[in-house]
Amino acid sequence: MNIRARHAIAAALCSAAMAIAAPLAAQDQAPKEPDNEIVVEGEIDVDRGDARDQTRDITPRPTSAQEPLARFNKEICPGVWGLAPENAQIVIDRIYDNAEKIGVPVNDAPDCGANVWVIVVDDPHETFKQLRDKNDFLVRGMGYWERERIEKQDGAALSWNLVSTRSRGGLEAVQGANSDAVNETTLMSRTNTAIRQDIELSVVLVRRSELATVDALTLADYATMRGLAKTEEPNESLAFDTVLGAFGPARDVTRLSVFDLSYLRALYRSSPTRDARLALTDVERLMEEEYARMEAERTEQR
Repeated sequence: MNIRARHAIAAALCSAAMAIAAPLAAQDQAPKEPDNEIVVEGEIDVDRGDARDQTRDITPRPTSAQEPLARFNKEICPGVWGLAPENAQIVIDRIYDNAEKIGVPVNDAPDCGANVWVIVVDDPHETFKQLRDKNDFLVRGMGYWERERIEKQDGAALSWNLVSTRSRGGLEAVQGANSDAVNETTLMSRTNTAIRQDIELSVVLVRRSELATVDALTLADYATMRGLAKTEEPNESLAFDTVLGAFGPARDVTRLSVFDLSYLRALYRSSPTRDARLALTDVERLMEEEYARMEAERTEQR
C-alpha cells in the first residue's frame, strides 16, 4: 500500500462522533479518477486592482488589520473519510502534490496524524451541529463567532480551520498570561507582528450527493484551497477563476486556477508574522509569473 494511503480508511477517524455519517456511498457514486494535471487557465493580463479585490473577497476579515493571516506552520497530513479507498487515495495524493507545488511542508510518514480532513457525509450542516454538540476534536476550541460563521455557509460544503495564536517562536499564547508567548513586543515592527496564527486542523465536509457530479481532483483541489488557508467562497462576481466556487451555483471551475495557486503561494512565501494588510500583496506578481511560465511551456512544445 502506498504510504500516503493510510488515512484513506474510516478506521483512522477514531472519533465516535463520526458515527453519525451515513455508510459509504455506492461505488458508482464515487468520484472517478481523471487526468492528474492541474489545469490553470485565465487571462494573461493581470489587473492589480482586480487581484487585490478578489483576494480580499475570499479572505475572512481578521480581528485586526495588524493580525497575521492563519496558515500551517507545521507539516500537513491529509486524511479522507467517506470515500472508497481508491478514490480517497486520489484525493490524498492530490493534496500532497498541491502542497508541494505551493511550498507547504508535508508529512507522508505512515503514522502521521491527519490535520487536513476531507469528510463526505449526508448532511454537512447536521454533521457540524452534532460535532459541535459533542465537542468533538474536529471542532474543539472553536469560538462562538467562528461557529456562527460556519453555520451561515451555504451550499454543499462546509469548511473550517482550528487556529491557535502563538509567539513568533511557536509558543502557544495564553491570553492575559505573563509569558514570552504574549510578550514579544520587542520583535514587533511596522510590517510584522509579535505573534502568528497557526492552523492546527482543517476540516472540509462535503455532501455525499455531490459525488455524482464532481471528480476526486475537484474535491482535492477545493479542499486544498479551503484547508491550507482560511478562505471563504466568493460573494461577488470575480475577475479570475477560482476553485472555491466548485460547490456553488456556477461550478464552472473544477481545478486550482492561476489565482488559487498564486494566492496560496503568496501566503506561504510571506512571513508567518506578516500582518494581514501585507501578507498577500504578491498575488498579482505571482499570477504574472505563472502565466509567463505557462506561455514558455507552450512555446517550447510548439
